Amino acid sequence: MTTELGHAASPPAHILGYAIRSRTRIYVSYIIPTCLALLVYMLQTSTDLALSYQHFRRHEPGYGAGTLVLVLLPPLLTYVLVLSSREQRSSATATRSKCMGCSLGLLQLLFFPFAVVYRFTMRLFWSVEALYHADDDVERMKCLGNVTQTSNIELYLLIQAYAQAAPQIILQMYHMLVQDIFRNYETTTLQSMCLVFAAIDLAGITTSYHRIESQRRVGRNYPWATPQQVEAQRCRLEQNERLCGEAERRKRESERSLATSFPQSEKIMANFHARQESGSQIDTSAVGSHELHVAGHDEVDNDAVEKLEIIAMLHPPTSTTAPGNVTDDDKMHQARPKLHLRREELKHLDSIEVLDTVPETPAPPPPPATAPAALPMLRLPTENDPPAAPDLRRTASDAEYRRSKRITRPLSQLETFKDMLLVNAQLYIKDHVPRPPKLLIGRVDEESNSDERTPLVVAQTPKGTPLTPKDVVDFYFPRPTKIVNGIQQDDFAGRTVAFFGWIAFITMRMLSLATFCVFYPRAFFIVVGVHYALMLAALALETRCRVSWSRCLFYLLLGYIYIFVLIELRVCFKSIRRWYISYLVLVLAENITMTAIWYGNEQFESWWFGFIWEWIVYSGVLFLATIVVYYCILRPKDVTLIVEEDEAPPQQSEQSVA
Repeated sequence: MTTELGHAASPPAHILGYAIRSRTRIYVSYIIPTCLALLVYMLQTSTDLALSYQHFRRHEPGYGAGTLVLVLLPPLLTYVLVLSSREQRSSATATRSKCMGCSLGLLQLLFFPFAVVYRFTMRLFWSVEALYHADDDVERMKCLGNVTQTSNIELYLLIQAYAQAAPQIILQMYHMLVQDIFRNYETTTLQSMCLVFAAIDLAGITTSYHRIESQRRVGRNYPWATPQQVEAQRCRLEQNERLCGEAERRKRESERSLATSFPQSEKIMANFHARQESGSQIDTSAVGSHELHVAGHDEVDNDAVEKLEIIAMLHPPTSTTAPGNVTDDDKMHQARPKLHLRREELKHLDSIEVLDTVPETPAPPPPPATAPAALPMLRLPTENDPPAAPDLRRTASDAEYRRSKRITRPLSQLETFKDMLLVNAQLYIKDHVPRPPKLLIGRVDEESNSDERTPLVVAQTPKGTPLTPKDVVDFYFPRPTKIVNGIQQDDFAGRTVAFFGWIAFITMRMLSLATFCVFYPRAFFIVVGVHYALMLAALALETRCRVSWSRCLFYLLLGYIYIFVLIELRVCFKSIRRWYISYLVLVLAENITMTAIWYGNEQFESWWFGFIWEWIVYSGVLFLATIVVYYCILRPKDVTLIVEEDEAPPQQSEQSVA
């Protein structure tokens, strides 16, 4: 699947790849899910409370107390997590005192059903209000912003799914199966309703959070995030839009510069290739207008001398291009003669010595003032040997000069080599190393007010030296960027198919665990314990055990959640396919093994067990079918963000679940 630029801050504006209207998106993304979630929560809470009362009335205090504790446990855990989180405490006491913040949290704990209902009704109100505004209107955007406003109630709903709904299913299924054939009708009816609504709640929460960490990396917020975290995520999205716009602008400018700067590039290249081909086919036997015989001396490694004898022939210029297709290069080519050189041995021709290299040693210095007018003659001239011409270059200081030349010559060569290296390095840096724009680099003038601007980079000066304005330079270097990969949120079709898939998976998993617990309680706890240990080992291997103590405590809770379902929460899977395939293979092997053991070895006194076995098989087949459809057709698209790379990790990555 191709990766494209985008974000996961809001639900997608399409279904099955087809764009939908803004009003339709409000219905399928906000109004319908909110109404269904409100209905399920009210029915689930009321059913659990009524079932607890029914157990007490039937003189079953253990089941009644267990059912009531599971209802009261999620708000208590939410209150503790909010108080233990530094970000949540600072957000709660930002506009009010600490005492007022704790009192408000305690009221939400005591009257948690009313707080949840208020949360859902507020979301429903703003969703309906958004329908009365035009598309892309500012007021509509404000209404949708109020719908997606974060709250601690969302954290309670997440904890409720795995601390209340999941164990409630196991508890009530166990109570139903251990009863004899004559059961109480009212209790059985309430238990059936409790199982249905608990499974729906668990499947809905799992559908919303099963890939939330990959979505959070590219723009989505945790529903319980603080305003500071929401603002930081919004800044990342704006930064991504700015960087993407800058990259697109640079791409357009480069394409435009190629088209405008070289309008006749194809014609020029054609002429160049034509001259190359004609130059390679030049007849060297043609008569030249001038012929020079050159013998040159080329010094190699300052030691060996290579003698070359070449012939230079000057040919008159020839035109190889069409009259109407002449460029500036062609005119320059016609204005100067061509020089062709070839090496030959010319033993029978005279040669002219040409010094084609610069002398290595400089000219000797002038004779000093104390030097004599003429050097003494070593021998007298004769008839056969006339006196030689006076050596004007030879002075009394020649011996000293030749002696110093042996010492200074290697040093001058090293100096020349050093200068060549410096020049080459400067040219390479100028041509290949990018420099920041001139607007980003400026020196602070003496007239500028130093109080208005604070320099980002201050020149290093010794202690005790006054810092002058000339020593202060403002450097605004762009930060390095990185690519962050993630996925979009599911559209309406994807969420629907994923919801039914998780319903089938939860039904298969819960029926297998509850039924096996009825026949083999000790083996049930062994299987659950081994599964829990494997999940903790997988999390430790995924994170390389490089986490804080608070994160380790959260992973202990996450391992408990992995007993029932698999979600990507507070840990981003490096290989999502490997995780899901391994988890599904493990869970299917456990379910098939446990179901085969109790179905093949036990004698049933009721038709319930045969019915449960059929439901386990049908749920497994339905789950496999839905997961194939989801991952082959309805899987959300991969998206990327371009963000600036920070030195310190974000605060959101090291905080607790709250």
